[in-house]
Amino acid sequence: MTSHSPRHLLVRPKTRSLSIPVALVVAIAAVGVTAFAVPASATTYVNDHAIASDTHTKASVAGWGDADIGGAYSYTRATSFSADGHSGIVTPPRAGSSVTATLGAVSSEDTSVTTSISFPRIPTSGYVYTGVQLRSKGGSYYQSQFRLGSSGTVTMALLRVNGSTATQTVLRPEIIVARGLVAGQKLWVDAQVTGQSPVALSSRAWVAGSSRPDWQSTATDSATFRIATPGSIGMWTYISSGGASQPVVFDDLSAYALKQVAATGTGVTPTPTPTPTPTSSASPAPTPTSPTDPAPAAPSAPTPDPATSAAGARGAVGAAAIGTTSYAVPSGAIFVAATGSASGSGSQDSPLADIQAAIDKAPNKGTVVVRAGTYRGSLSIPRGKAVTVQSFPQEAVWIDGSRALSQWSASGSTWSTAWNIAFDSSPTYTRGAPDGSADGWAFVNAAHPLAAHPDQVWVDGVALTQVGSRAAVTAGSFYVDAAAGQLVLGSDPSGHEVRASDTVKALTVLGDNSVIRGIGIRRFAPSVPDIAAFAVYASGVKVENVSVTDNATTGLSLDASNITVKNVTVARNGMLGAHANYADGLSISGMLSTDNNTEHFNRAPVAGGLKITRSRDVSVVKSAFLRNDGNAVWFDESVYNGTVVSNDIVGNTGNALVIELSSLFTVASNVVDGNGIAGVLVGDSNQVQIWNNTLTGNSRNINVVQGDRRASNLSTAGHDPRQSLPDPTVTWVTGRVTIKNNILANSTGNCILCVEDYSHQQSADQMGIVTNGNVYQRVAASQPSWAVVWSRGAGNPAVYTTIASWTAATGQDRQSLVLDGRPALSDARSPLAPVTAAVASIGQPLPTNIAKLVGRDFGSVSVGAWSTY
Repeated sequence: MTSHSPRHLLVRPKTRSLSIPVALVVAIAAVGVTAFAVPASATTYVNDHAIASDTHTKASVAGWGDADIGGAYSYTRATSFSADGHSGIVTPPRAGSSVTATLGAVSSEDTSVTTSISFPRIPTSGYVYTGVQLRSKGGSYYQSQFRLGSSGTVTMALLRVNGSTATQTVLRPEIIVARGLVAGQKLWVDAQVTGQSPVALSSRAWVAGSSRPDWQSTATDSATFRIATPGSIGMWTYISSGGASQPVVFDDLSAYALKQVAATGTGVTPTPTPTPTPTSSASPAPTPTSPTDPAPAAPSAPTPDPATSAAGARGAVGAAAIGTTSYAVPSGAIFVAATGSASGSGSQDSPLADIQAAIDKAPNKGTVVVRAGTYRGSLSIPRGKAVTVQSFPQEAVWIDGSRALSQWSASGSTWSTAWNIAFDSSPTYTRGAPDGSADGWAFVNAAHPLAAHPDQVWVDGVALTQVGSRAAVTAGSFYVDAAAGQLVLGSDPSGHEVRASDTVKALTVLGDNSVIRGIGIRRFAPSVPDIAAFAVYASGVKVENVSVTDNATTGLSLDASNITVKNVTVARNGMLGAHANYADGLSISGMLSTDNNTEHFNRAPVAGGLKITRSRDVSVVKSAFLRNDGNAVWFDESVYNGTVVSNDIVGNTGNALVIELSSLFTVASNVVDGNGIAGVLVGDSNQVQIWNNTLTGNSRNINVVQGDRRASNLSTAGHDPRQSLPDPTVTWVTGRVTIKNNILANSTGNCILCVEDYSHQQSADQMGIVTNGNVYQRVAASQPSWAVVWSRGAGNPAVYTTIASWTAATGQDRQSLVLDGRPALSDARSPLAPVTAAVASIGQPLPTNIAKLVGRDFGSVSVGAWSTY
């Protein structure tokens, strides 16, 4: 017999596995200054492209490791530098010593740098000096320098060093930028250098939680020894001779090469475009504003969200329509409004204008209430603070990552406008790495080569398709012409609203027990390594009635324990609706995940509706996964103890439900209808109970397989490193799968129930596959031609063309109902009379655990999913 094992139905090659690495927890906030005029001239610069970024999420005892962008650091003394997974720490060895970390691979002339600096201790004697170096080359550099004394006063100065600090020149003397700084309090720093003759310098600093000021210190350098050539950036620390060695903490570095674009004609430094104040783990994202575009508008009335359909779900799923929730407003809440101001008190009568400012102002366990409007920028709730962010009752609040474009120039059948946004387009979770080349391991589908480019454009709310050249632009498409600094459309923008994404991240939650509810998040542009537009990295967080739509790659990422997600919509996201990793105790209910993977990434490694990896005690209930391009619900890489109950998984192009490399699952009362591959795929997993599901119109309604991966092989990817390995609870050996009271109808593939061992080691009986009380329906007696494929261990599996012959040979499903050529269902939710009449004779009594999960009486008998949740 020729082998008929359908290996193409496996999720991906059995030697590789993937979860999103914790080290890529990147919270990006739009904090880069978008444009400024240097003091010496009327020249205007904008951020052109990122040259360095580091959120210090790596842990190291000697050095900081490689930056996220910018390569490896070089050190004057590597043992003085360490990283704890949250920030970079520098500790000079003794009083009177200085140390520097430099990104030697970075070379830039006109440069802006933002970073945060904090001091775990306030010195009791002497001073701690620290700062940022620009145009560093051969021991020469410009420096924005800060000095902290025992009173908590911080001063700032601008210096030039030529070869040695012995020859340093003070370009602008010290000024006070902070008083009463306390240990651990974060100081944000901007430093910039432009020009050659003269060289212009600008610097400022502000305490986290306060507003970013105008430039506080500026200088021009026309001296013979000015530094007019490109150089690197560095972080420097010095302990004065009268002090004692102590650490200084750096975090959230971002640096951009600047581009000269126009003259303002005044020579006066304008106020920078308002942006949110970054918090504890945010790194700036490029959000430059073209000089030909209007400044970002204040929060405004929200534009309508494209319709998100839950057609195909049995119950109410997804977020309530944005603007319809009514959460109580507690006493002491901090208010934000479109009519607010930076100087507002935060009261209802004097609201703030910026959500981030309100988060910073809110106390621990405080509440931020946002009035109606569309708000821009990236937000972050810092570690150590629980904050509730909610909409005002019956008011629509959207956090939007796009901006409106105008001032178009027509050229033939295309229209263009100035555009200087450059997003990272790394195709994998490793920034800068190439895509996978192994079969089934490439993120980007060759038919959609621009999938990993986060650029997004909408005309009147309708998304355009990105193309790879100006010549390829036609109606309904757009092209980013980086060389010309233009965005090119093939659709006439006249009289239409055109919006384009210009911000990477929407919201990052780092504060345990925070709550996000009643708001919408849309149109952000995270790249694949940016993880998601909305990311939760804190335990005990609750997300409720939140809509996350139209983001470039992943909408929502959940990466901590005991997170509760209730009535959340993730729709039309470019790669994946939602993701969870190391999310023990995760509870998802009422989720609507629909129409995701709009960029048509390959189904594997991650694209589709929801993927959960390396987590324990998780539940997905009463939710709907509809029309996603890829796998709809995917548990992978050592997920243990999962509950999948009362979900609708309908019309997805890949597998509907995948349980892979995992253990201890209950799958009950789900409607699984019209999916492109398997209805339920159990791969390299054990202890799976599949009860009372209605599976119809899938290629293979139930597919149980064993591959060649084993948890005992620690070199194979997919382990949960938090467990003692090899983990005895998750063996990756398929076994003990119970299949009872299900309706398996209208299979479009080559069999109804398929059990195979591709390693040819175990028979289905040895695996412990037990079936009974199921309904098997075929459109005709020979369609599909195979009723059951059943592993025999060595060699090819047995193929049975009828249920009767399979039952006679194996003793399985003796109390089954076979409906060849007769319909089993009037639709995917309602069994017809022939099935109902046979329930008493074929259905198996519900055990206690299943009965409790589906809300039915212990011992009751039914077949298929129930018609309502």
